[in-house]
Amino acid sequence: MIDPHWLVEDLDPRTWRAIGRFFMPAQYVAAAQPGEHGLFVLHDGGQRPRVVDDQTGPRPDLGIERVDDPRALALELHERAEWDRVHVIDRRHLATVAKLAQATPRRELTLDAYYHLVYDLIWNDGSDGYVCVPPHPGQRYGVRYAELLALVRSLPSPSSVALCVLDDAEVEIGLVLGFRQGRIVRVTTLEGLPPFDHIALDAAFVDTLWRALEHTIASPAAVLVCTPSVFEEWLAAPLADKPALLASATRRHHALWRTK
Repeated sequence: MIDPHWLVEDLDPRTWRAIGRFFMPAQYVAAAQPGEHGLFVLHDGGQRPRVVDDQTGPRPDLGIERVDDPRALALELHERAEWDRVHVIDRRHLATVAKLAQATPRRELTLDAYYHLVYDLIWNDGSDGYVCVPPHPGQRYGVRYAELLALVRSLPSPSSVALCVLDDAEVEIGLVLGFRQGRIVRVTTLEGLPPFDHIALDAAFVDTLWRALEHTIASPAAVLVCTPSVFEEWLAAPLADKPALLASATRRHHALWRTK
């Protein structure tokens, strides 16, 4: 959904630090999750396997001389309960992924669509080129790529969306996005809007923010103002549970959620 020619402006350091974790495409493509203890078996069409524990280093003691059935091997190794996740990877598969991903110019793709292409090449080609147990989660923050794409495409064009996470009236995240034809074309923060005399988790601030978006970016489609704890709960919740979570937080005066 990120246009190849998107404009980034007025991204204040505090917001950037808070949202930096969302700009990590490798975490979308990779099966390994932060903090996991993993075992990696890298082979070449089943031959010359190299076995490495990501915490202790090479594991020749496991006695793996060939990889004839990658899925069965991954299951067997994971059952030892030494690792959170076991990866069995064919070098030839990775070479094919690299070749296909770079075969033709991809200028027509949005930035996220390119990473989704790589994701599909790695995980959905019907082979056992990359097997892991447990399997790749297939989503981030309770949302699959297709669901997020459908949501963005449903927004009016042009339109804007704002997220403001407040900790005792201190802005932890003040993110503003501008959308056009289902793509993010502008990224800024509250600093990219006219100065606010009043910033708080109340209806008056939401009204002022709504008007500022309309006059500066585009007609607003949604605004969320909430506490840090609500934001983290909302991120972790499955997609189907996110609206109810915001409704509950609104009743407790921990969030305000406004849509067009």
